[in-house]
Amino acid sequence: MEMFSYLLATGITTGALYSLVALGIVVIYKATEVVNFAHGEMFMLGGFFAYTFHVMFGLPYVLSLGLSVVVAFLLGVGIDRIAFRPLMERNTLVSVLLAMVAMSFILKGAARELWGGKGDYLPFPPLVSPEPIMFGGIMVMSQQLVVMLAAFAIMILFIAFFKYTRAGKFMQATADNNKAAKLIGLRTDRVYMYTFGVGAAVAGAAAVLMAPLTLLYPDIGFVLFIKAFAAAVLGGLSSVAGAIVGGLIIGVIEQLAAGYIHTSMQEVAAFIVIIIVMVFIPNGLLGQKSVRKV
Repeated sequence: MEMFSYLLATGITTGALYSLVALGIVVIYKATEVVNFAHGEMFMLGGFFAYTFHVMFGLPYVLSLGLSVVVAFLLGVGIDRIAFRPLMERNTLVSVLLAMVAMSFILKGAARELWGGKGDYLPFPPLVSPEPIMFGGIMVMSQQLVVMLAAFAIMILFIAFFKYTRAGKFMQATADNNKAAKLIGLRTDRVYMYTFGVGAAVAGAAAVLMAPLTLLYPDIGFVLFIKAFAAAVLGGLSSVAGAIVGGLIIGVIEQLAAGYIHTSMQEVAAFIVIIIVMVFIPNGLLGQKSVRKV
């Protein structure tokens, strides 16, 4: 029972972080119908910037989190200006996807150049004591509890942003119907810019939260992107709520599979989920069915 409770708590914690990354993927896809293959690298850079601010510059963790999110937002805006907008104006979707892949390798190479001299794996200091806490017979690590609560708080802020702010409503309108948004006078190009920025900022926040639980290395973005993409596909690429649900499910599945089957299953669980979902429920758990107009 203790093992199950530990695996469940760990799965929910990692799943909450997958949900944050998946939220960024879904938001960008809803607005642009493009999967940002450089999204994982935004996560990776968020972690490295947090390391720079917190460990190298000695800034407080919360301030480092805020600065990393701001830098990630600016990088997302830069990707929109450099790689996305010029190609989308020519209606070349394949070129956009290739540009996103190229951007992921450029960002990964930049991380190796800037932080590679410090070693491939950088440790991030823990935020709280590593002593476990018992909740009704369920063992939870103190670090996991902090990360879990912070991740859910960011999700709530993210949902509130879309529901109550003007920018969030503009992004929703553009995602629901791009042509109608243009007709009523919305600057959709500016909305796309904010969409990329917000998606990158959420990925950066997830990286800062995950950093104390793992080691930072330049390839971590691809690993997290695959798992977050699996979460987005499971929940439905068009559903924000689906990204949250999918991330939690993926996190719990991979931890239970690693604990009760084999540790190697933790790395392949996301791929198995993607295959199963695309075969049996291609629209995801909460995704909208696409309607083909004739």
